[in-house]
Amino acid sequence: DIVVVKIIEVDKIVINKGYEDGVDSSMEFLVYDEGDEIIDPITKKSLGVLENPKGTFKAIHIQEKMATLLSKTTRPNRIFASLTKFSDVDAERDLLESISVGNKVKIINKR
Repeated sequence: DIVVVKIIEVDKIVINKGYEDGVDSSMEFLVYDEGDEIIDPITKKSLGVLENPKGTFKAIHIQEKMATLLSKTTRPNRIFASLTKFSDVDAERDLLESISVGNKVKIINKR
């Protein structure tokens, strides 16, 4: 299981896997927490547990047993951000701020 082990900045985190585990710089990651189990109303069968995404990241530094990830969310321009009341970047930033140590992480572009 891949999890967040340290939050360096709101958009920079460390995970508990590194090159020893096959992490490489081409990988992208999703940080999420788990929600409720979803049941198909027609078949009454479980569709699995809902993943609540908190942000997508890319590896910027890989060590033997850990990797530092940087958010793919664009850092807002301070002047532009002060002129707008709310934007998609604000919503994404709120999600990033909700990341905590122990949140689950998965690779989203594995080939």
